[in-house]
Amino acid sequence: MTEPCLLENVHAARESARAGGAALGALFQGSDFFEHHTDGRGAFFEWEDDGRVVASIHFTPVGDEGLWRSPARGTFGGYAFVPELRLDGLLAFHDAVHARLTELGARRVEVLPAPMAHDPVAFSNQCYLLRARGYETTHCDLNHSLHIDTRPLGERMSYGNLKRLRKCEREGMVGVPLAVDALPEVVETLAANRASKGHVLSMTLAQLQSTAERFPQAMRLFGCRDGERLAAAALCLDLGGGVLYVFYWGDLPGYANLSPVVAVADAIHRYAQDAGLRLIDVGTSTIDREPNPGLIQFKRALGFSESLKLRLARNL
Repeated sequence: MTEPCLLENVHAARESARAGGAALGALFQGSDFFEHHTDGRGAFFEWEDDGRVVASIHFTPVGDEGLWRSPARGTFGGYAFVPELRLDGLLAFHDAVHARLTELGARRVEVLPAPMAHDPVAFSNQCYLLRARGYETTHCDLNHSLHIDTRPLGERMSYGNLKRLRKCEREGMVGVPLAVDALPEVVETLAANRASKGHVLSMTLAQLQSTAERFPQAMRLFGCRDGERLAAAALCLDLGGGVLYVFYWGDLPGYANLSPVVAVADAIHRYAQDAGLRLIDVGTSTIDREPNPGLIQFKRALGFSESLKLRLARNL
């Protein structure tokens, strides 16, 4: 067995030539995603043992204060590693990455691991590693997700939402998957939903179209029509490893009584079951220590439950 070695920015060329997405970890942790959201200033690291990649992570400088973050874009990054990698091997990889980041001028590093529900064992090992190496928890959020089983979503949601789902069905408003060419219409519906609450989408249509072109295997769209009108919609990303991430969802203003987003949630769940996925992630419901009670209740009433999502940081 050879001594494991640190490889920097060599995986990207191999990965770009492959159609299957990230070789290790989730979509957000892969080199394709890293390349798509960096201006060339960051670094993608791999830990290779006997010609096999057993761990990876990417960091990108954020601002001009020496802060490097994993990830710069995307809901999470952090370490991706094979389940059989020993803790001492992961620690060695971490130490080698830190040494290289220091050489690159990093003065502070932040890591955003995947939510605990994605893989409790990997989450526990990564958080232990970071805490053992002097990281402090700077953000602690509640993330909502649903483990897929054979039950229909109607059996897992609240009675009130089940009534809304049945009412939508009686009105002929059934949630269905949409083709990717429906992206402009989906974005229009989602933007109207955000505008009614005084917010804007975090990504533009052009940025989302670029993402769809770069990751055609990942983007999934869903909608519920009232006649020809798209009354509710969702934009999801297949992260790999059996996890579907709901990036945006919502319904048009004026549909509070019907709440067709419930029908969209049902469509997402049916798709996940048919595709053999194991988890639907609908994102955080807090901003660090500030909860959004309405959002928490909305997700709970659809059948989703909480797990932790952390951000950890330390000075170098």
